Amino acid sequence: MHKTLLGVAVAVAAVLSLGLIPAPAMGQDSLGFGDRVSVEVTRANQTGTNGTDGGTAQPSGCLIATAAFGSELTPQVQFLRDFRDQRILSTAAGSSFMNVFNTWYYSFSPSVADYEREQPWLQAAVKTAIYPLLGILGVAEKGYSLADGEAGTVLAGFAASTLIGAVYLSPAAVAIRKKAPAKKLAMALAVALVASLGMIAAGAALENSTLLMASTALFVLSSMGMGIVAVMRLARTVEDRLKEGQSP
Repeated sequence: MHKTLLGVAVAVAAVLSLGLIPAPAMGQDSLGFGDRVSVEVTRANQTGTNGTDGGTAQPSGCLIATAAFGSELTPQVQFLRDFRDQRILSTAAGSSFMNVFNTWYYSFSPSVADYEREQPWLQAAVKTAIYPLLGILGVAEKGYSLADGEAGTVLAGFAASTLIGAVYLSPAAVAIRKKAPAKKLAMALAVALVASLGMIAAGAALENSTLLMASTALFVLSSMGMGIVAVMRLARTVEDRLKEGQSP
């Protein structure tokens, strides 16, 4: 059970990097910020009903859609879906990242969504995990407003990815605070982050989709890593000060 919860937490964190819940890929439906939110939410927990064309409607393969089924989250998710469609996906960097992400996400999301429908506790857990993410994505949307286009997407992606790493992976960061070399990790991540920005700029200038997909993925992972390192350093600082306060 613990492994399942950890996997879901990591998945949700990755799902919402760049302020996005996955868009439909290769004709697949998703709720999240996907098309026709109210319709997709309704479909999320269907187990097979006859459609108007006489066919059978398939249950949603999106684990976020399944968790949000019939909830109060739809308006907020709709707002963020519009942000994705109208802003993020209008840029080369945003659309390239989603191409990579959807391939990964839909390799496991349908199985998790099916399991959710059978396990209400997991559906409730994923739904609960969505709440703080909405606030994080609100910050990302504000970041985008500081600069339009590719620059806005980069700012939104950095804000969302860093905060998601700091919030959702904080337990792991605290656990490894003494074992992992925070300074070396921070330096390595900073180099990767700068390199990814250069690659994104080059990919956009050259209109090279392969380079853009690789660089945006590296950018998101590096940003999440920076958030984790920040929590590691904070945990160490708090621990040291508590020890100082306890010393005679």
